[in-house]
Amino acid sequence: MKTGVIRVKLKIEYDGTDFSGWQLQPETRTVQGDIEAVLEKLCGRYIPVTGSGRTDAGVHAEGQVAHADIMINEFEKVKTGLPAMLSDDIAVTSVEEADRSFHARFNAVSRLYRYRIEKKKHPLKNLYCHTLALSWELDTADMQEAARLSIGENDWIAMAKEGSDNSNWIVNVISADVKEDDSGWTFLISANRFLRGMVRIWAGTLVNIGSGTASPELITELLKTGNREKAGTSLPGRGLVLMEVKYS
Repeated sequence: MKTGVIRVKLKIEYDGTDFSGWQLQPETRTVQGDIEAVLEKLCGRYIPVTGSGRTDAGVHAEGQVAHADIMINEFEKVKTGLPAMLSDDIAVTSVEEADRSFHARFNAVSRLYRYRIEKKKHPLKNLYCHTLALSWELDTADMQEAARLSIGENDWIAMAKEGSDNSNWIVNVISADVKEDDSGWTFLISANRFLRGMVRIWAGTLVNIGSGTASPELITELLKTGNREKAGTSLPGRGLVLMEVKYS
């Protein structure tokens, strides 16, 4: 029988409604905690799982990526048992052997997030979107221009939460867009990294711009000055989904 340690790459989808985020926390339910608990049942020991990044409480994922180190003779057990034993709000959609040097966080070159806003209340969508107040109307063209002005390498301290362990606030936004359909808007943003709370504050700022409270050029001002006071409020986590993580 083959022996030795191998690294596995996990692709993960989850409904974040009942989780306190991705990262392991004491006495509260997290996605990382649930996955590690199942791995411990399968393999009889604690196996740490490293994700591509943290998602906050209530935030969802369609394309989260993580890695873990297991024994080679445990691979088939993990491949079949992990997806089967997780609760209904987490799905491990892929378990594959990766190079031992693969790191889910540090090897990622970009992440894509989506934020969804609905024009009116839809009870069946409520856990996966932010609904505008009935009196609000948004200017899509202004929000699209603001998204365009977000692209590039800039200091995002004005649109990120304090209290994180960042050594710097520089983010390279690769693409950003706003798409309108009959029922609402989808905000899309891809970057090499994301700061704590960044997408939700960015989305709140775009809503302010769309409502006419500020001009699209506010984005440029925030990226140049770092003035947190002019940024929008952080929108609820339920409207946010980690869509994809790309690797070189």
